[in-house]
Amino acid sequence: MKDNDKVEGKKLTSIIILSYNALEYTQLCIDSIRKHTRPGTYEIIVVDNASKDGSAEWLKQQNDIRLILNQENVGFPKGCNQGMKIAQGTEMLLLNNDTIVTPRWLDNMLAALYSGADIGAVSCLTNHCSNEQSISNVEYESLEGLEEAAEKFNQQDSHKWYPWLLLVGFCLMFKRDVYERIGGLDEAFSPGNFEDDDYCLRMRQAGYELLLCGDTYIHHFGSVAFSGKNNPEQQLEKERKYQQLIERNRAYFLQKWEVTENYHMSDEMITSMADEIEQGKDILIVNCDLAYNLFWLHRRNASLRLYGLTDSEIGMQMAGRTFQVYACKDFRQGLAAHFAGQKFDRIALLGNARIMPDGEKLIQTLRASLSDEGLLYFGDAEHVYRMPARD
Repeated sequence: MKDNDKVEGKKLTSIIILSYNALEYTQLCIDSIRKHTRPGTYEIIVVDNASKDGSAEWLKQQNDIRLILNQENVGFPKGCNQGMKIAQGTEMLLLNNDTIVTPRWLDNMLAALYSGADIGAVSCLTNHCSNEQSISNVEYESLEGLEEAAEKFNQQDSHKWYPWLLLVGFCLMFKRDVYERIGGLDEAFSPGNFEDDDYCLRMRQAGYELLLCGDTYIHHFGSVAFSGKNNPEQQLEKERKYQQLIERNRAYFLQKWEVTENYHMSDEMITSMADEIEQGKDILIVNCDLAYNLFWLHRRNASLRLYGLTDSEIGMQMAGRTFQVYACKDFRQGLAAHFAGQKFDRIALLGNARIMPDGEKLIQTLRASLSDEGLLYFGDAEHVYRMPARD
């Protein structure tokens, strides 16, 4: 391990980057950090996973990098854990080496991270990402264009800090307290994928809130940090193995957390309802699982008063600090126990109502909880239905 001058007794961010056969991207990433991050406020830790493209040799020449050189590719979770173990920062930031950071990126994210004692982690927006962290309205065609566009976009605005169920690990910053409390990434996900979702749920289970910084944008090429650069002949085989890995880790994640595979997808019914909701309405989502749709609605309309019923105790743990979400095995009983006498402007019953036990009775019970102008949304395998409070 190469360990350059340490920064003792000083507040700083430990930026942890994994490197694997993508030197050109790593250089772009590190150059952008140096350019757009205030000197003395950060340390860079690079874990190289046995690159064979000259990455290790170049990294050894950099005087501002703390370097771990692995003799084999240990994967993303273990590599990140190696970096976190030596990190000295008051917060840690996992950053993919195929990113380019931008003006005020870190200052904006730090402001969000320390906006509340309960905030455990933050992330940002980009051009290439899942989890609805990707946007298309920041336009550029070059590095110069990226800087100009991000300079305009990255205006600190706390109204754009959204509570979010999960954050993607391409750029994930969390307080040292989080790491000391819950530990590192689960290496059972090695060589990678789903370890970031798992880490976020572990943070939420420990009582932390997560924020998506809608006022911060960086560029992400996508997938390079995991697979390296490949020639066309290698690519098909890489993609086949990658898909097998995705399926294996997805199965492990779903089993570990006892959730459905749609745990972080917005439902068609909810997207349809969102287009029709006015400001300041009371919304109840029934059968909301981990309550992703509540986070989704709040991001689009912060004036809504959002409530949920789930059959998952874990779902209540994940979302109960952010919204009024209650776990129950019988939704009619849950409605009576937690929302007796309350009227809602919109109610959405997720899932196939036709195959639910006492589905018709549940529909009528929910309908009775609508306000005079309220609407109930429910569906079956083929359709979404809208039922008014009155015939």
